[in-house]
Amino acid sequence: MTGKGDMSGYLDAVDDGILLIGASGEVVNANSEACGLIGLDLASIKGRPLADVDDLHPGLRALADAVSRGANADLIVRNARGKTLFAAVRGIGRSGAPGGRAGNRAMIVMLRDLEIFDYRRRKASGNAVQPAFRTLADNKARPDFGTQRLIAPQLEKVLARGERAVLQGARILISGESGSGKTEIARYFHTFVADTSDPFQVVNCAAIPDSLFEAEMFGYEKGAFTGALSSGRAGLIEQAEGGTLFLDEIGEVPLSVQAKLLGFLEDGIVRRIGGGRHRASNVRVIAASNRDLRQMVREGSFRADLYYRLAVVHLAVPPLRAMPELTAHLIGRFVDTLNLRRAHRFVIPDWVASRLIAYAWPGNVRELLNVVQQLSIFHDENADLDSLLAELLQPIARSPGLADDASFAAPGADSELDLREAVRRFERGIIDRAIEMHGSKRAAARALGVDIGTIVRKTTGAALN
Repeated sequence: MTGKGDMSGYLDAVDDGILLIGASGEVVNANSEACGLIGLDLASIKGRPLADVDDLHPGLRALADAVSRGANADLIVRNARGKTLFAAVRGIGRSGAPGGRAGNRAMIVMLRDLEIFDYRRRKASGNAVQPAFRTLADNKARPDFGTQRLIAPQLEKVLARGERAVLQGARILISGESGSGKTEIARYFHTFVADTSDPFQVVNCAAIPDSLFEAEMFGYEKGAFTGALSSGRAGLIEQAEGGTLFLDEIGEVPLSVQAKLLGFLEDGIVRRIGGGRHRASNVRVIAASNRDLRQMVREGSFRADLYYRLAVVHLAVPPLRAMPELTAHLIGRFVDTLNLRRAHRFVIPDWVASRLIAYAWPGNVRELLNVVQQLSIFHDENADLDSLLAELLQPIARSPGLADDASFAAPGADSELDLREAVRRFERGIIDRAIEMHGSKRAAARALGVDIGTIVRKTTGAALN
């Protein structure tokens, strides 16, 4: 839906649904939020008057009529899912020109989900339940998603969709590379709807041995097996009662337990090992994985029915290299946090920050924090920052899972690339990203701390031969 010369990318950064109507009454453009609210994709409505769209839900007909009249209007309408929407129709430019519509002027339609808006209104006014943690401004251990979502439209889309999902009680599957912040995003969704006393139970599925997984998850009664506690034990699901159960690395759940986990997701009933009593559970479930679960389903290592139970809403968290605008914010935030524990203030030079922003960060936010921490430590030794960066900013092969960026992966032992070729590709990848980020080779050269001749030489055909 987006592309160069297309406004869709800008429209998608807006929380509200936006429809742009041409002077002749046809839909010119719409953001993804608007398409989601009216239940139609852009291709089916673009170039057509709303009133002529065959699949438009009857609850939206009043909106279509207002648009066809070309008059300003404020409406309450309902979409196909029964959601109550506020619609504001406004003309753009002067009215009064001759024609069938009032003024034949372009229109803008703003759509807002009233349920989400009311929750945010109550939260902003102090009437909503306070979250279990505040932003990093109050608690330096947590990310400031309120600021980050304004900086990075891709992250805003993930957070906005997740907010709608948890408000409607839909299960969420968060996918993304290792270190991309999936746990913190899940914690944010928990606090978006939870009370301060509600538990947020994190389960690292990769850290539990297969033989103990069922007992850890569902608990057991006394005498259920050799070595069981005489008092029995509540499982992780029971410990999350009334709150959120976060199943991290869900792709590591053994097949032998997936069927029982599926049963719990379907009926919400928990039965401890060795026990006959069933317990109804009130738990919100969020799952995450850095593996391609769809591919695992195709390979037979993950149940398809379990996948569909978990992934009612699938949120793909973009890697840090796809959000370079966020890197500068995170660097400043990490430095501020580290300075709270330092006797002397640590400041990252601009040329170092430019190098960090241009780097691809295969380890994502976790790697960035690690590098900033090391810079803070070695800063006290008056270390050669240029040499230190050359050592720290060396991409290593990421763990298998979601597709990696081949241009930044370290060559394997069987690779035909020699060292010079590997270095050349790595340099070229950084330069290409810097040019894309800063808009020109000259600006990229300034950001990377090299002369323009170096950039030109390394990006010409001669340099590639």
